[in-house]
Amino acid sequence: IVQEMEKHPNICAQDDFFSTDWYRKTLEFVFICRAIRIGGIEATYSFQDYPNTQRAIKELKKGSFMIIARMPWKKYIQDDNLYQSDAVLKVGDYKKGIYTRPDHTALLNVKTLEELRNFKAVSNATWFYDWMVLTQLNVHKISVPKYQLMGKMVEAGRADYFMGAFTGKDDLSIMLNGVRFIPVPGLKVNLPGSHHIAVSKHFPHSRAVFEAIQSGLKNMDERGLIKQGYRTIGFFNPKVKDWKVLGQSSNLHILPNRNVR
Repeated sequence: IVQEMEKHPNICAQDDFFSTDWYRKTLEFVFICRAIRIGGIEATYSFQDYPNTQRAIKELKKGSFMIIARMPWKKYIQDDNLYQSDAVLKVGDYKKGIYTRPDHTALLNVKTLEELRNFKAVSNATWFYDWMVLTQLNVHKISVPKYQLMGKMVEAGRADYFMGAFTGKDDLSIMLNGVRFIPVPGLKVNLPGSHHIAVSKHFPHSRAVFEAIQSGLKNMDERGLIKQGYRTIGFFNPKVKDWKVLGQSSNLHILPNRNVR
């Protein structure tokens, strides 16, 4: 994010500028800073790194900083210490692909959930919706603590695939640890939660910033800029529009409030 702000000093004011090189976390910060500006507040930003999103949300609730620079799942920010914006990614928006090695021909030829059950997934058991979807699809799965390790497990053949957000690349590929992974054609999964901007209440101007965000988000949504941004980075990807959602025709009951152990 810092590098993009250095490269594009007016990034928070360029409403319709989006880069195909951005990751989702960069795009979501851009939405945040543009919403604040459109809502009437000229802000400056400093950044603090945390090892993972869970730790960052914990610190946000304590008031260690005002805004988390990406958009968490609603489940994790329903807290009396936080303001929660309207949904930026709505329920049903978040689709992922089944990513594997380009040479894993057997998996790349899979067409059905029943066939997919012959292969092993790698994910993170603390990623609530990912793990829940894999559990309810009844596929073989193992857990690792970091996203980078998922790529290493698949590269080494200790797992067959991981679930990844689609990219804007022509082949939808993901580069992880310098290794290229591609999605199984025709198949995707739906993560059923929503994503929101979260603002800590522990600052004198938190309410004003939150109201600016709400106003700015509404403005950008009405002008189609939020969808445009997600389309530009490949997250909303027309190439996968007609791909089959795994489990959609099976009777999966998604229970967002169920605890995962």
